[in-house]
Amino acid sequence: MVRHGFHLPRPAWWLLVVSGFFHLSIGLSNTFVNIFVFKVDHSFSAIAWYNLLVFILLPFTFVLGAWMARRTSTALVLRLGIAMHALFYGITLMIGERAAHMPALLGVLMGFAAGFYWLAFDVLSVEYTDRGGHEPFFGIHGVLTSVTNVIAPPIAGLLISREDLFFGGLTGYHIVFGISFALFLVATLLSFRLHSEKMSKIRLGRGFGALRRKAWWKLMVASSIYGLREGVFMFLIGLLVFLATGSEMRLGEFLLLQGALSFVAFYLAGRWSNKFRSRLFTIGVIGMSVAAVLFLFPITTPTIVTYGCITAATLPFFSVPLQGFVYDTMEQIDIPELSTTTHIIVREWFENAGRVIGIVLFLAISANQSTTQAKGLSWLSFGLGLVQIAAWALLWQGTKHQGGGKRRRRLPDEEDAQAQDRARKRLTPTS
Repeated sequence: MVRHGFHLPRPAWWLLVVSGFFHLSIGLSNTFVNIFVFKVDHSFSAIAWYNLLVFILLPFTFVLGAWMARRTSTALVLRLGIAMHALFYGITLMIGERAAHMPALLGVLMGFAAGFYWLAFDVLSVEYTDRGGHEPFFGIHGVLTSVTNVIAPPIAGLLISREDLFFGGLTGYHIVFGISFALFLVATLLSFRLHSEKMSKIRLGRGFGALRRKAWWKLMVASSIYGLREGVFMFLIGLLVFLATGSEMRLGEFLLLQGALSFVAFYLAGRWSNKFRSRLFTIGVIGMSVAAVLFLFPITTPTIVTYGCITAATLPFFSVPLQGFVYDTMEQIDIPELSTTTHIIVREWFENAGRVIGIVLFLAISANQSTTQAKGLSWLSFGLGLVQIAAWALLWQGTKHQGGGKRRRRLPDEEDAQAQDRARKRLTPTS
């Protein structure tokens, strides 16, 4: 029950602790994996193929992870996903620079690892929270992620810069990947605090059939549209900062600044989204769109840093409410024997379809672009930076309050603040 704000049960807090260690390791190495591949291969295409394979595999590994969770438990699949991240960095350490010439191997390994982890995390986040706790949970999760992004990237950038300077080669990358390997092992051990039942049966046919619900269909299309941006920007912005500065240390400082701004934005989004969901959603769309205009100017260090700061400060106002819309609508779909896990997998298929299309566009345009004359990439980045407007328009369309007049339009399944307050007053403790 929701009283005096929100309440998260003990398992939800443990899931956040495990996620904190997970993201600390990701913060150390994830961006620098792309830079590592670029420094060895000297091409955009190797990074794009690595990320493309990850996103192609994710929907299938979600299904495989669900099949395994049905026979074991969701917590075990989460543990396996974390352990496979450790395996990814362990193999990278063993084969060294040869790994950068094998983006397919890296993409397949990360595709399985990420698929298992995120399926289990998404399912457990629903299992451990009620409707009133979804957005606070994701707000806290965003804050933790931002804190790790403040701490980890500058440390990684410093280690890489110093060790490469003193010892030559790519020694610093090996040290950072080794630390990530150890942190993933710690997260794996901590995950033994999490317990869950066997996952319910997955019914993908009925899951896709639920798309007949207009609100759910709009949310899935909006997720695909946003995936166009996310798939490319997950690696492109860090790469552009590195190209503009030529320094891993500067990249780490940039990620620190982004993390600090995201920390504040996620904190505010988590606190305000239940009451002011549509307003925050609109603010996020406007801020991200304003930032995209910067790609019409030459890509320099000040330009890309300004872009990163604006998006870090406004993207949480878009992403946290969007998560709230998805999970609230998911709970309102009343189809017998259709589990939340099925809806999560369907959502992942749509979101990754957008990511794959975005990266294919990136590959097509970058094939004829040099790293110093990348005008086509600037236009692509500008276009992808505006896709959230289409997602916003899709969710906003046709949602006028019944009765017309001059009343404010609502986004799908949104309750206004007064209705929520009245509902809270009616709640009484059950124990």
